[in-house]
Amino acid sequence: MQLDFMEIPRYVVMGPNAIHEAPSICRRLGAGAQACVVSGTTYTSKVADELSSCLEGIGFKVRRVFIDSGTVGVRDVNLARREAEKASCGLIIGVGGGKVIDVAKLASSWLGLPFISVPTSAAHDGISSPFVNFLLRHFVRREIGEAYVRAYAPNAIIADTAIIDNAPKEMLAAGCGDLVAKITSVKDWQLAARATGESYSEYAASMALMGPRLVEEHATVISAGSSEATRIVVKALIGSGVSMSIAGSSRPASGAEHLFSHALDLLSVSDGFKAARHGEQCGVGSILAARLHGEDWKRIRQTLAQVHAPTTAKELNLDERNVVKALVMAADVRPDRYTILTEKKLSEADAEKLATETGVI
Repeated sequence: MQLDFMEIPRYVVMGPNAIHEAPSICRRLGAGAQACVVSGTTYTSKVADELSSCLEGIGFKVRRVFIDSGTVGVRDVNLARREAEKASCGLIIGVGGGKVIDVAKLASSWLGLPFISVPTSAAHDGISSPFVNFLLRHFVRREIGEAYVRAYAPNAIIADTAIIDNAPKEMLAAGCGDLVAKITSVKDWQLAARATGESYSEYAASMALMGPRLVEEHATVISAGSSEATRIVVKALIGSGVSMSIAGSSRPASGAEHLFSHALDLLSVSDGFKAARHGEQCGVGSILAARLHGEDWKRIRQTLAQVHAPTTAKELNLDERNVVKALVMAADVRPDRYTILTEKKLSEADAEKLATETGVI
């Protein structure tokens, strides 16, 4: 019988002023009194200042690392790794959005140190998952090898809803897009299980599907952008990350809609345009994937619109040609991942027709 191995966060603290629980969480993790705090250089730096002051106030020594905005890569992970090593840090804390958290997450895995995720927005489920974003994995794999791509779930998550409330509302909508996308990612997982015998976890799938259900049920509250909306979306995103830990892969949270988003990310690098937010792209991708699955794509589109998430190429600020191009190349982004795109390999004409029929272009 196959053994299942799960990496699940030990501690989750969520609510207003949760950041002040950082010293307690660090002590519980028993990682010494030296911490490496990774953040961005603007708003997230101010949040990291507050967290660092909390730690220093009880005797912790803090080494700060700043990650510039833009695409992150091996250089950024190496910077965090080197600084943590120099200061003999016992843990790494990522304070920021997805890119900062992913850099800190990967640096901690390279060093074998505990990692604490402190999100400053609710834009996607990377805040709690044992994986890093596609482009970072792509660059790491290409530059230094597959062995360095492996990351681990955060040992703890500190989600200060008062801080997350201050993020642009587009971030919350992007998080909803990433959650709604689980409808088609689970469909693809079920498809792969039937077609290839791939291992499937009903429990992990059910947990992942809780996210889109919450978004749909609370769409009115979320659209108002209240503190309650933040709480709902953050909880659901954490649950999505945990579903991946239970599954031992990103399967419950990543299907054809994510391959579409990954393709857009790759094209943004090669063709020189600005990609939209990950969750926004995945939400639009789920409309397209649902249509291919024969599912109720109009309901998905309606839910996304209710929470002010993009549903068209125009709302993503993307050229329609790039959307079509991404649809065509999506199946080849991860050939090992069986999805509806594997069965319905799209030509350019097919992709254009699909995007037009769903109103994406």
